[in-house]
Amino acid sequence: MPAEGENFQLKWKTFTHINHPYGDLVWHLFWGIIIGIFSAYAIFYHDYWLLIVSLIALIFFFHPKFYEPRLMTIILTSEGVQIDKKFYPWKKFSQFEVFGNNRRRFIFLVPNHLSVGIHFPLETFFVDDQEVINFLKKFLKETSDSVPIFLRIYRQFFT
Repeated sequence: MPAEGENFQLKWKTFTHINHPYGDLVWHLFWGIIIGIFSAYAIFYHDYWLLIVSLIALIFFFHPKFYEPRLMTIILTSEGVQIDKKFYPWKKFSQFEVFGNNRRRFIFLVPNHLSVGIHFPLETFFVDDQEVINFLKKFLKETSDSVPIFLRIYRQFFT
């Protein structure tokens, strides 16, 4: 374990998500039929809002970019957090929360102003989760129930 000082950092690589749990043929066939029915209904009854929602759902469920895992690098330093090549200083955040599901844990950084916070996977295979939490406590307050509900739901399906 490195000595904590000016250049101390915690670094790990992880995937944005492990897998798309419903990437099989049955999943695509089921949602294709459902979206097709909604699209036909929207065209027949001139419900343009439903048609727009159906087209967005079509893109979301069938475009592989939405469920292909991407390797990312997380670096925590005394100045802030770097996710891939994007750096976020600690002064942009007020709190953090560690949350997860039955397969994986995540860190959510609560922004100072009205904004969507950032979250990233905590890969406990490469770093000790308690060491990460203790490191974050030096710069941010630990909280609970600050993760938006839509993010919790999303991470239940896309670990």
